[in-house]
Amino acid sequence: MTQTPNPPAGWYPQGNQERWWDGTAWSDNFRPLGSEQAMFQPVQQPAYGQPQYGQPQYGQPPYGVPQPYGVQPVKESHTARNILLVFGVMFVLFVGGCIAVVAVVGNKVNDAVNDNSLGGPNNPLTITEGKAFEVRGFKYADGWTITSEPVSQTWNIDNLKVTNERGKADRLDVKISLLLTSNNEVLSTAFCAAGDGFEKIPEHTTVAVVCSSSDPLPEAYDKVTIQDVI
Repeated sequence: MTQTPNPPAGWYPQGNQERWWDGTAWSDNFRPLGSEQAMFQPVQQPAYGQPQYGQPQYGQPPYGVPQPYGVQPVKESHTARNILLVFGVMFVLFVGGCIAVVAVVGNKVNDAVNDNSLGGPNNPLTITEGKAFEVRGFKYADGWTITSEPVSQTWNIDNLKVTNERGKADRLDVKISLLLTSNNEVLSTAFCAAGDGFEKIPEHTTVAVVCSSSDPLPEAYDKVTIQDVI
């Protein structure tokens, strides 16, 4: 049989220190782990016929001899892969959210396009100045008036109030138009909202409606209509 060659002489880590290997056996010399002291090789000759301390049996590697000091296994980094995975998940969530928003908006637009109820976006309700009226659960009180603004040469509606009886909290977003019945031409339009226009009116709650127009008040009109914007 061919004898396995021993590792070369040198300092090797053993526990929390280093021990001198003379090429054939461990010596009794130790030093702190990682020490940069000059290496030395004290030689201790064993008695004739006696095996040296720690010497392995024939054909076996030296007992307790580790890999040479400083050689560490290379750890594979997965940082780039993990970053790509995170961005991939974020992209999928973003696309999914966009699709959901488009679907909701599309449904609302479709409902508005096909809504032919009286006072809805496609079917204006004729109303009389100062009289109470109702549009799909929004009940408007009487006493409102159409007034002109001399400075801006525009017009608005004063003292218009509404009570929400739709069975749920809902937004108010309507327009009131002034027309001539002879040709059903819209002469001027005012847009109306409750609060800041984004807040929903709680059920069974009465609020003031703010209406304003950027158009001048027509000299002559004989029809007033109201309809939802959306």
